[in-house]
Amino acid sequence: MARVFAVILAGGSGTRLWPLSREDFPKQFLDLTGCGSLLQQTVRRAMLVAQPSDIMVVAAKEHQHLVKSDLDALHPELAGGIILEPSGRNTAAAVALAAELTEQRDGDAVMWVMPADHAVEKEPALLEAINAALPAAEAGRIVTFGIKPTRPETGFGYIKQAAPLEGVAGVHQVAQFIEKPDLEVAERMVATRQYLWNSGMLLVRARTFLDELATHSPEIALGVAEALATRAPGSPVCPAAKRYSQIPSEPFDRAVLERSSEVAVVPCDLGWSDVGTFNNMWQLAPHDMNNNVISGAVITDRTNGCIIQSKSRLVATTGVKNLAIVETPDAILIADRADSEGVRRLIKTLKAEERQEVSSSAKSRRPWGTFQVLHEAPGFKVKEIVVNPGGKLSLQLHHHRHEHWVVVKGVAHVTRGDAIIELHENQSVFIPVETAHRMENRGDEPLHIIEVQYGSYTGEDDIVRLEDTYGRAPEQPAAEAPAAQAELVAPAE
Repeated sequence: MARVFAVILAGGSGTRLWPLSREDFPKQFLDLTGCGSLLQQTVRRAMLVAQPSDIMVVAAKEHQHLVKSDLDALHPELAGGIILEPSGRNTAAAVALAAELTEQRDGDAVMWVMPADHAVEKEPALLEAINAALPAAEAGRIVTFGIKPTRPETGFGYIKQAAPLEGVAGVHQVAQFIEKPDLEVAERMVATRQYLWNSGMLLVRARTFLDELATHSPEIALGVAEALATRAPGSPVCPAAKRYSQIPSEPFDRAVLERSSEVAVVPCDLGWSDVGTFNNMWQLAPHDMNNNVISGAVITDRTNGCIIQSKSRLVATTGVKNLAIVETPDAILIADRADSEGVRRLIKTLKAEERQEVSSSAKSRRPWGTFQVLHEAPGFKVKEIVVNPGGKLSLQLHHHRHEHWVVVKGVAHVTRGDAIIELHENQSVFIPVETAHRMENRGDEPLHIIEVQYGSYTGEDDIVRLEDTYGRAPEQPAAEAPAAQAELVAPAE
């Protein structure tokens, strides 16, 4: 039997789950069920079939530390399989990256390709489907996984299955791929029982995928090969940025599957969902007696069929139904639960207005931990900073602001100039302007700090990074303080 490499595509943005999902923290990193992030759940499924050393995660370069943090929590070997895209070029290029690297390690290997942000409830059925698909993949087929539909769904692509594949039980030829249909067409397709939801999963030899890509989308195949060949050495793997940015941006469905004669499908019932919308989340989660899905501080009256999430404040509803109500510290969404396209339209409007809430979360993640701005006004800013055990901020200084740090939980080792100061709970330190400083947590528990910034300018570009444990590039500081307080942007600590 061929060696199986698992390839997890973790480059999506999850815009239809805003404001939970942001550009700096997309949905694959969200824990929506209490069982770990969607990426972590996907990796656990991958480990049912592939060794940790044979699992690859393709992700955006800017999410490197989010991916590594999730993988480190599961198995120490997983971080060695991270592949970073310097720019998003869609899934055809992402799969081709993994295929090139897979073939370099084992020319006969089969890849199990899957998105990082889907849910599968029936893992035994998934393993049965993989076992059914494996002989066809070893024989040179590109095997897709088609989900038996439970309802007409306009948000998914469909696969029309044809005759059974000769000599391979449980696998069918593919007659047609259909992009997201309208409701009337979806209803007709589901009624025929010939159409399956396209799960976005593949089982295919690495060599087969590369050959079919070279035949049907040669620009993508050539671009990926050249970008990998000219990449800088080191780990994680990251193709050459300039050459990679020139690759056509296409999903693998359009670049390969819709053009190839080698595609097959395994019909299966996996309890699958792409968790792409609040309606999907509502369908998956347990309901209360009024058919609501509720999380956080929520009080309801005459409320039915809603999904309501509160992250920081009380949410109270009365006399409403079938809504998605999502409260976060910096944004609130109120929408028709089933109108995912409406959320997409909102995102376009927010981007046009250059609202930072689209790209940045109220709680920002860093390799060392998290921070959240609690209050900001001209001349000062208050943050809550949480440093993970072993975490260390960069050694840095500021030209225009002083900082006061108060330890509220844990023990901080603070570098201030040439001195190292140990601070315990309810102790504080003052960091003058132009003073090199750093915060470190050498303990076993998270370190919680309240930081008060004060000065003529507290914008996040007033930073000079002198040294960094995580290999991040030095920051370019603000040369002069602007006349007015700058709008808050993502900090670079």
